[in-house]
Amino acid sequence: MPMIVDPSAPQVTPPDRVTSPDGWLAALVDEQWAGVVLSYNAAAPADGTAAPRAADMRRVQIVRQDPGAPAPVPVRSGDTAWAIEGVGTAYDHEAPLGVAVIYTATTIYADGSTGPSSSLAVTVPAPEPGDDADLWIKSLDTPAFSSRVMIVDWPGMSSAGRITTTDVAGSSYRATAYDTHAAPTIQVTVDVTGAARIERVRQLLVDGVLLAQVRPGYLYADRYFVVGDWTEKPTGKLGVDDPSMQYTFEIAPVDRPDTAGQPMRLPAWSWDAVAEQFETWDAVAASYASWASLSTNGVT
Repeated sequence: MPMIVDPSAPQVTPPDRVTSPDGWLAALVDEQWAGVVLSYNAAAPADGTAAPRAADMRRVQIVRQDPGAPAPVPVRSGDTAWAIEGVGTAYDHEAPLGVAVIYTATTIYADGSTGPSSSLAVTVPAPEPGDDADLWIKSLDTPAFSSRVMIVDWPGMSSAGRITTTDVAGSSYRATAYDTHAAPTIQVTVDVTGAARIERVRQLLVDGVLLAQVRPGYLYADRYFVVGDWTEKPTGKLGVDDPSMQYTFEIAPVDRPDTAGQPMRLPAWSWDAVAEQFETWDAVAASYASWASLSTNGVT
């Protein structure tokens, strides 16, 4: 059957909250930080019916299938996440940008057996073509340091060879031993404007393992890396209200850090933030309808 399309009709706005068909798994895209808040509720879902043995559920394993990837990868805070009586939350700060990914959550009962799985698909928006801030640099340990910055110089990749040669007596040819090339590196220069953002980037560059992401049109895969030497150069007058700095550093890829047993890290939200906002636990309990709501600062 042909599809009738009216080009003048307004575009469909994607739902803010995406829910699996069974209603147990929900995802909300966090556009401010380019992440995904994941909420699992198999005991009393807003849409659908409770899962079997929900009261016996203790944990939930959440994995993400990226386009073209050979297999799903665990979500860092969902490997595994607590889901007492079938209710738990996780946050994914590492989903690729601008492409649809599939999340699958599988519950684990108190006896170690697994229950039914729930799946859904979402897309974390990438910077639009023409946006000045076209590079996301994310911290795995402190997501609140993560920053979108403007690329000033991106000269492309270089990869070191691993070749050893030696002369062979009686032969005009050399013997050559070779191994796989080193992972390609990129020497990048970025521009950061604003005193608060400059201070955040200074903290970000020394915060351990980072993740560099650009939109799909750049044709560069996401890369985990640790900053070695870096330089800072003022690009305007110092002491003004809106200073600007340029930073140069190398993106030298490393393997993705292990995800097993990692806690949930939500940007700009922690127990320290709770303590600053509330004087007593009663005040906390009165402000959030559930533990899931508290763990995500009211998002779920």
